[in-house]
Amino acid sequence: MKTPSPRTMLSDAACSVLGLVDAALLVSLVLLPVIWLATPLRLPFVHLELPWSVAWLLLPVVLLVLRMALKKALQHWHPGVRGLGESNLYKKISLLLTLPFVFFVAIEQMLQWADYEAYSPPVIVVGADSAPADVAQKPVGLIGSTEYRWQFEPGVMWRGRRINQLGFLDREVDPIKSPGTLRVICMGDSITGQGIPPYSGRLHERLQASPPTDQPWEAFNMAVHGYSSVIGLRLFERRGHALNPDFVTLYFGWNDHWWGGRMPDRVRLGVRMAPARAAVYDVLRKKRFGQWLLAHIPTERQQASAREDGYLRVPPDEFVETLTRFVAVIRDAGAVPILITAPRRERPSSMLVDRGNAASVEDIIRLHDLYVDLTRQVAKDHHANLLDLAAQFEDLDRGVLMQADGIHMTRAGLDLIAEQLYEKLVQIVQTPDWRMSAGAVPP
Repeated sequence: MKTPSPRTMLSDAACSVLGLVDAALLVSLVLLPVIWLATPLRLPFVHLELPWSVAWLLLPVVLLVLRMALKKALQHWHPGVRGLGESNLYKKISLLLTLPFVFFVAIEQMLQWADYEAYSPPVIVVGADSAPADVAQKPVGLIGSTEYRWQFEPGVMWRGRRINQLGFLDREVDPIKSPGTLRVICMGDSITGQGIPPYSGRLHERLQASPPTDQPWEAFNMAVHGYSSVIGLRLFERRGHALNPDFVTLYFGWNDHWWGGRMPDRVRLGVRMAPARAAVYDVLRKKRFGQWLLAHIPTERQQASAREDGYLRVPPDEFVETLTRFVAVIRDAGAVPILITAPRRERPSSMLVDRGNAASVEDIIRLHDLYVDLTRQVAKDHHANLLDLAAQFEDLDRGVLMQADGIHMTRAGLDLIAEQLYEKLVQIVQTPDWRMSAGAVPP
């Protein structure tokens, strides 16, 4: 076997060095878009995170300059030296990696200059543990939830009351309804959850003492402080249907028309996806070109484009859509929906403005009255039962029935709500075919 000459060996070594630099350059062209999209790129096997920085753009440039300088130096000693970069396949692969990356970076930059931004719901990966949502500090008893933003923690004390095992402020309830029992579930926010007992508990006592029919009756609430109708609907869809209700009351409105910041509630609730789809979705929602793309793909999970004046937590049109869907979902569960309008004092407290819920007391009054009217309209349009507490309270002493904030109830107010609900239930079941007459229009 002929031994290679020293010159040949040096030439081969020069080609190898040049090939290593070419390989490093190609790896950098692959790594760059991956880091840019992943933001950050996590390497679990070495416990390393590579966050995106503009400095990464210098990596292929430095390697390219190094290659040019190296080749020039090597050609002086070994003319005709060639690396991977001289092959047509290498050049095509490099262009295939570089051009799309440059294109999408340019699009991303233009969207940033145009101040375009759209918000998407967080992801709940099917089969994985749900990570807590990015929730502001909450008192002990409330925990972050990607599913609902936050929720009560079962068994924990909350302001002197124990949260039951279902996760709500009410007595302990057996999730499995006893045969023949008529069950009333009260959906809502802090107004529905407040009180010892809350108005659902007072209604329960009334139903136990004097049931409207020969059957046993019970009532309890699934209310959580701070919930809007959008979160309440999500809660009922996930858990309420399985509790087999016969009646479901809806007391929402206040939290819906509070200031929601950069995105409405519907975009803050997590969406369930398979792992592969979730990975792609999560990459897209982090980039503005991805946000634009998601916003133009037909889906029920629409995005919310950023806007200077921000959003109400549930804008008026979404409030109507949510209550309408709520009514339909309750009926699909075989239950009768009862919509309740939320009363207010003549002038709610300015504390609500100081807390950032609205721009002024006048705005609170205007928006709240609008949402009350929208509740009435949904009940009318969809032939649903309506308990118009807002109208009833106008003729009563709201100073006695409502607390100083102009929103929550005193004991007398809770008693009145329970009594009015009881009378509404009695009225409904007086009709033999009450399930149908309550608004479930036959096909």
